[in-house]
Amino acid sequence: MNRRNLLKSAVAIGLGAPLASVATATPAQAAGNYDVLVTEQVKNKVMLFRAIELWTPEKLGWEWAAPDQAAWARLNDARFRETDRFGWVCMVAAGGGKVGMVNFGDDDALLWSATPGGNPHAVEYLRSHGVVVVASSSPVSSAFPYEGYLSVYAPTNADDPATLGAEPVHRIGYTGAHGLWWDGSFLYALGSWTLAKYRITGSLKTAKLELVQKYVWPTRFDGHSLDMDFHDPGKLVLNGAQAIWTVDKADVTRLTNIRPQSPGVKSFARAVDGESFWLQSVDVTDPVPDQSRWWNEYVQFFDPTGKPSYRRGLDYYGYEGRFYRARIASTRLV
Repeated sequence: MNRRNLLKSAVAIGLGAPLASVATATPAQAAGNYDVLVTEQVKNKVMLFRAIELWTPEKLGWEWAAPDQAAWARLNDARFRETDRFGWVCMVAAGGGKVGMVNFGDDDALLWSATPGGNPHAVEYLRSHGVVVVASSSPVSSAFPYEGYLSVYAPTNADDPATLGAEPVHRIGYTGAHGLWWDGSFLYALGSWTLAKYRITGSLKTAKLELVQKYVWPTRFDGHSLDMDFHDPGKLVLNGAQAIWTVDKADVTRLTNIRPQSPGVKSFARAVDGESFWLQSVDVTDPVPDQSRWWNEYVQFFDPTGKPSYRRGLDYYGYEGRFYRARIASTRLV
């Protein structure tokens, strides 16, 4: 797909570049009128659809299939970010150990990749610094035995992500690291016990994460996804402790439970008008739900009052998909 077939936003909403097509929509326009980026683990693809339309092959906006390698198994995360050299790219992370940067929309080439290991669950590109940060949820080796960690990859040229190295320049232990979000100024990280806010210090190969603030739950939280709240750009949305929460970006100790009794949610997103959607691995209609599942074949949407409205899956593709993560895309299909 040529990038000319995609509408890019021109106003910065929290990220320094994308998101205006969603974040500036009026409530009347916003209901389902945004695009959703999903990771699908049966065919191991990233797929882009308009929320309100049926997810048919004809309505597919874009897709990217991971290389057929064990290290690329189980695509866990995908997000669009803008770079100075390549324009829009798609950052991807796979449970098999790999992360990468895909040249979105032109030739879909894999521009950069690395192997942080430890079941990567999130990858973020910090454009103003040119660095990539990865959240891994498991130990990588006996030499670094932490139950999860954050890895920082840095370039030799901040304007050129092709110069990112294959080895991290900084790594810190972070138990159960699952979620990351960069808002243009600070990096937020979510794990099993902790929600933290970091700044980047140093430059290029001396780049490091410096803690600004953190909140530690008194009991295990098991956080998963972390995303911008389009309904209130001063907040992030996250899930953990079988509930959906918002947190003030200015003070990560200010958390609000907006949807209790929400077990098994792997990702959650909220649009400008309050419409939301999630990926819930637990089938709550099953008298004995399968707790071993980490996916769902459907993305469930809710109206602004929180009532289920519609769901989307790959019913028209001839197979049952396994979605792991779904988020509002930072580009807009024409």
